Amino acid sequence: MTTVTCIESNLDFEKDQYACFLIEPLEMSQGITLGNALRRTLLSDLSSYAITGLRINNVKHEFATIDGLREDILEIILNLKEVILKSSFLSKAKTKKWKGFLNVQGPLIVTAGMFKLPKHVLTILNPEQYICTLVDSSSFYLEIDIEQGAGYQLIEERKKKREISRFRSGKPSTLLIDALFMPIRKVNYKIKLIHDTQGNIKESLCLEIWTNGSITPKRSLQESIKLLINLFYPLLVTPYFLQLSNFHSSSPSKQEY
Repeated sequence: MTTVTCIESNLDFEKDQYACFLIEPLEMSQGITLGNALRRTLLSDLSSYAITGLRINNVKHEFATIDGLREDILEIILNLKEVILKSSFLSKAKTKKWKGFLNVQGPLIVTAGMFKLPKHVLTILNPEQYICTLVDSSSFYLEIDIEQGAGYQLIEERKKKREISRFRSGKPSTLLIDALFMPIRKVNYKIKLIHDTQGNIKESLCLEIWTNGSITPKRSLQESIKLLINLFYPLLVTPYFLQLSNFHSSSPSKQEY
């Protein structure tokens, strides 16, 4: 029987998580089939949370400047992309869109931990993440849009899915961000030959997973296996295969001739 064993796991200073799993024994050539399927699923299909838009003071576009702010808008956008979000254990919300904000006055170093998020819904795993610096006593208001999704979504793709509200005088414009939803930073797998208890040659799949801390490697592996099962099982119970199985079960045996 094929088993999964975790042989190594650790947590680094940036709260990134790593684990190495052994999946064995496998028949010859099954290692690359399983390893490639798991790797592609881990990197592209797991869902997470990301900041998808922001509004700053009365800024109308990303090339504007704000008095008293050391960084420009593009630098703030890049810093917001590094914010790692995770759903709370007490969260029961069914929506996939939330908002957060901060309202501060300088001089001050603004970090991700200053955001006010929906209570018991989302938490920030890296509250020390740098956002910007206010060099004088000016006020700074930043509102962010948070969404749940999978993969990497460009601004152009999200514009096609929803209608962006037109510019209204007196109100800040929403600046969209390319959303990186992927909780997996890196996946690697290796295959080696082993012998089972009867001396037969089998394959062993060594799967290494690095995450950003919003999900554990063990949980990510479980979710990827579930996604693959949900992908293949509906194909097996389609009317075509059901009719084919009924045909074979109702066909006469050789003894009836």
